[in-house]
Amino acid sequence: MDPHAMAAELIQKSPSSQRIPGTESLALLSPKQKMQNYVTAAALIAFVTSVWYYSMTAVGKASQGEDGLDDLEAEAMDARDDADVRDKERKEAEKLVQLERAVVELEEEESGGELVSVEDVGELLQGVSSGEHPSEAEVFGGEVVEKKVDGGRPLWKKIVFFWRRQ
Repeated sequence: MDPHAMAAELIQKSPSSQRIPGTESLALLSPKQKMQNYVTAAALIAFVTSVWYYSMTAVGKASQGEDGLDDLEAEAMDARDDADVRDKERKEAEKLVQLERAVVELEEEESGGELVSVEDVGELLQGVSSGEHPSEAEVFGGEVVEKKVDGGRPLWKKIVFFWRRQ
């Protein structure tokens, strides 16, 4: 059975002396009840107004009276600085990888019977330290080969992901 139909049926069966229509029930309120209703309404309006005022003035501002926007800008500046530091560290790691590749190549050439002159090493190190990165083709003599060291992982992965164990 439909709950709405049941409720309507119960209302129909209830004695009409117990249910007074809204406009008539307001006229039957005593002055004391009316005053209590007005005080309750005033208290609710004051509470809602105070919550609204607090949220408009206090939330988002620092305790020293600074604007919340200044804090947001300071956080953005810190985030930019952190990103710059991470970028600089990444570039330094790339330089170290290039240097390691150059050293490995020189060691391989040296072990292959070819002698490497000090000038060649100096030029290679100077190119890496001055910010001009030699290409992989230059370092490996025309062949781009990813060198793997004991364990099957490339050396650059061992340097960059040093915390991972195989």
